[in-house]
Amino acid sequence: MRPERGDVVRSRDPFKLGSEKQRPWLIVSNRKHPFSEEQYLAVAISTKEYDHSIALRPAVWETGGVPRESFASPWAVHSPRREELVAWQGRLTGSCTERIVDVVQSSLR
Repeated sequence: MRPERGDVVRSRDPFKLGSEKQRPWLIVSNRKHPFSEEQYLAVAISTKEYDHSIALRPAVWETGGVPRESFASPWAVHSPRREELVAWQGRLTGSCTERIVDVVQSSLR
């Protein structure tokens, strides 16, 4: 699997405890990432809404999706390796992905 910016993939979650250690992740890195064919920059997708969460309504999915109402968590950043990716779940629109990237960038300034 070689995801691109905007793809939602399943991978292990280094922040979770217990038996369910996977979650969907939105790939936010692009081909300029230093290891773009091996490792990605991603933000967590959660079913829990927090302050600053970004709702992933049906209209922002180009294809695929998640089974429950979900939210992007721009502060929960992970860098999964290609071999850790379990499944592809869908793709968000470019405008939604860019909005999430903007929030990630602004939180780092």
